[in-house]
Order: sequence, then C-alpha cells, then structure tokens
Amino acid sequence: MHNQLLLWLQFLACSLLIFVAGRKLSFYADIIAEQTGIGKSWIGTLVLAPLTSLPEFFNGVSAVLWVKAPDIAIGGILGSCVCNLFILSLLDFISGNEPLNQKVKSNHFFSLNFSIIMLALTGLGMAFNHRICLGWVSPVSMVLFFTYFIALHFIYQAEKDITSETENTYLDTSLSRAIKRFVLNAIIIIIAAIWLPRIGNALAEITGLSQTFVGSIFIALSTSLPELVVTFFAFKLGNVDMAVSNILGSNIVNLWFIPIYDLLYTQGPLLTFSSPRQLLNIFSSLLMTAAFSLDLTLKPTKKWHINPLTFFLGVVYSANLWALYYMR
Repeated sequence: MHNQLLLWLQFLACSLLIFVAGRKLSFYADIIAEQTGIGKSWIGTLVLAPLTSLPEFFNGVSAVLWVKAPDIAIGGILGSCVCNLFILSLLDFISGNEPLNQKVKSNHFFSLNFSIIMLALTGLGMAFNHRICLGWVSPVSMVLFFTYFIALHFIYQAEKDITSETENTYLDTSLSRAIKRFVLNAIIIIIAAIWLPRIGNALAEITGLSQTFVGSIFIALSTSLPELVVTFFAFKLGNVDMAVSNILGSNIVNLWFIPIYDLLYTQGPLLTFSSPRQLLNIFSSLLMTAAFSLDLTLKPTKKWHINPLTFFLGVVYSANLWALYYMR
C-alpha cells in the first residue's frame, strides 16, 4: 500500500510538471509566431504539436528500451490520440453560443485526412505485421514514417495562403528570450515524461491492471496534459486555429513515433506485440476524426448549447474508456 501511494504521488508530480510547463509553451509560441511572421496555424502543426508530443515520444522510447513493455508504448500513443480528440469536444463546449466550427478559419482538410490514413495504416500493421518484415521492422512502419513528411508538405501548401494578421502585442518580450523560455519549458516536459512509463509499468504490476489499460488511460491522460493546457491557453488567447492545429498535428506526430519505436525495439515488428484491444483505440480515433471532419464541413449550429457532432466525440471517448476498463 505504501509503495502504491508513492507511485501515485510520483505520477501526480510528473503530471503537474507537464501541466505547468505546457501552459507556458502556448504563450511563448504566440510570441514566436507574431515576431517571426509564421502563421499561427502552421506553428501549431510544425512547432507546438511535436513539442507537446514529446512526453508520448519519451514514454514510448522508455517503454521499449528500458521497461520492455511495447504495449504500453503503443497504448500511450493511441490512447493519446483519443484523448486529444476529446479535447476538441471540450473546446466546443466552452466556446459559448458560437460553435467551434464557426471560429476556425482553416478547414484542416489535410491534417484530418492524413490522420485517418495513418490510423488505418497502424491498424493494418497490427493485422499483417507478422507476415512481412525487413529485419525486425515492418514495411507498414516505413510507410508511416514517410507519410508524415508527405502530410507536412500538403498541410504547408494549404496553410501558406492563409494570411495571419500581425499584432504587436508582445513588444516587451524579445524573440530570443521567447525562444529560450520556450526551450526551457520543453526540457521540463521531457524530464517529467521520462519517468512516466516506469511509473505506469509499476502501477500495472501492483494494481493487476493490464499494460493496455495503463498505457491507454493513465499514461495517455498524463502525456496529453501538454496538448490540453497548450490548446486551451491558445484558445483563450484567441488563436483558435493554433489550438486545433496543435491537436490534429499532435495526432499525426504521435503516429509518426510508431516507426521510430519499431526501429528501437529489436525483438520483432513492434505492432505484433500489441494487444488486440489496441484496435479499439484505433477504431475510436477513426470515428472521432471523421466526426470532427464532418463538423468542420457541415458546420452545424448548437442546440441547447450542444453541437451534436462534437458531443459525439465525448460519447465515443467515454465508451472507449469504459470498454478498456471492462476488458482490463
């Protein structure tokens, strides 16, 4: 009991560090976007998304190299994708009478569609990874790796024509200072994230919960804290497209981490060591991504302060949590 309490305290301490540092990332990203002239939507995809996804990355690296728990690594990635999409539902809930889809300038077409493509590839990798591999790496992982860069190209081409209004809001903060503070907070997130997979694996052993459940719930919730805080703070600053780009870009980055884990885990194709229950995370992510894409396309209005399509995101997320707990 004492050991379990210490583990929970470590878990909460790491999560708190990620929360505090992640909150500052959005502030300094806004300064960098303003003073460099980079579009805020593009900086959300290119800069914020990879940085707020660093906890997932280091969790996975730690899980496959040190803990030797590939299912925690995969569960952390796929569970974070589901958590991130649920954040969009929360954004719509706090957006007031005007739905989120009315505030978004970009349609985020390529981010959404490449997310669907990469999720589908991951699911196929789980089903067919054991049949063909190059050394210990799956060809599916190689396709995922290069798909990410193709996605960035198309996202950039789509976003570069959307002009961003320049407002001299942060005249008292220099660009160099903003970059230094940005990097400092990113380092804090990395340090806290390194410990999470070890804590998660220990919790799985003490509580008797499966690695799939621990990776998909505990680790995913903690490592999604940067996305949550950065996204909400960007939304509060009025950078709606930066907030949405951070979420959708984070999911693409997360899926790009899978081939890197596959290369590091030399005992065989990584996805063959995943639990079949991970397919539930993939199915939920696909449903939620498709629903949000439909929301941005149809732009339905709110009824009783609820947008039915983003409310659906919350329903799928809750059902996914319940199913994973039931199957633990």
